[in-house]
Amino acid sequence: KWAEDVTVNASVADGALTVPLRKELYLADYISTAFVLGIINPRIYLPSYLTPEEQGYIIAHERCHIKRMDHVFRLLAYLALCLHWFNPLVWLAFVLSGKDMEMSCDEAVIRMYGPRIRAEYSQSLLRLATGHRGFALTPLAFGEGDTKERVINMTKWKKPKIWAVIVALVACVAVL
Repeated sequence: KWAEDVTVNASVADGALTVPLRKELYLADYISTAFVLGIINPRIYLPSYLTPEEQGYIIAHERCHIKRMDHVFRLLAYLALCLHWFNPLVWLAFVLSGKDMEMSCDEAVIRMYGPRIRAEYSQSLLRLATGHRGFALTPLAFGEGDTKERVINMTKWKKPKIWAVIVALVACVAVL
């Protein structure tokens, strides 16, 4: 299916190939994980060695980031971090918001495809894991963050019960 979308335009840099699949989607030989790049017209970059199933999961994950404008919020959070580099609470908020973004998109993919894909999705995550990168100062990347924590979250995640959602909403309204 993905082969039909490949256009003839390809660019070569140092022997590496980048092939646009669609206007916002690119395959690249020289990257090890998928990520979103850009603010106004964000693009999704995928490693070229992915299987079609992995491409589907990962594209859904990265499109979730784009739909939720995580790439913009991550930039704003980074700017806040630059201004308040001395404040440990800003550092904590930056790291935890990145984890929440990743886990939320993982959960959205599981909701979209159904719980039967958890094992394959976890394998894709492990295959593309980039490991820890210091203080998580990275773009929105599929293999970013604590891979072990994300896999554990996916195995434990269940669709919330309606009563739990109502209780959470009432609690939020009460706090406000």
